[in-house]
Amino acid sequence: MQSKKKFNTLLPTLKKRCCFLKFIDFEPIVKYGSIFIILVSIFIQSSNIIQNKNLLLSIFSLFFNLFFLLIILQKLEMIKIDFLNIYVESSLKFLIFIYLINSILYLFINNSIYSYIYAPLNLFGAYFIFLLLKKDEIS
Repeated sequence: MQSKKKFNTLLPTLKKRCCFLKFIDFEPIVKYGSIFIILVSIFIQSSNIIQNKNLLLSIFSLFFNLFFLLIILQKLEMIKIDFLNIYVESSLKFLIFIYLINSILYLFINNSIYSYIYAPLNLFGAYFIFLLLKKDEIS
């Protein structure tokens, strides 16, 4: 409890000293960053379905990403689905795990698109979802 209080007391002093923190607000970054990463994943899977590349895996991944989009929108309170409330925290932690595993595995693929685009995108996705989980503690 004391560390949380200490964190809250240090943040205003940091905002006074650092000019960058005066202009940055974490709420839009958390909201739109996590939604953007999921929408990019949905777009990539949709384009794979249109091109007939890995059709079964792309359809499965599309439904998987749509479920996580619902979870993120539920966490941000943009939609209200009561039965999803019990799954929000554990689903977001699982999504962070999936993004971290994907970003590590994409680094070992010899395709430069996977190494230089998809790996950092998944790493940013894990970061934004982590910020979404800690949103109440940060603000």
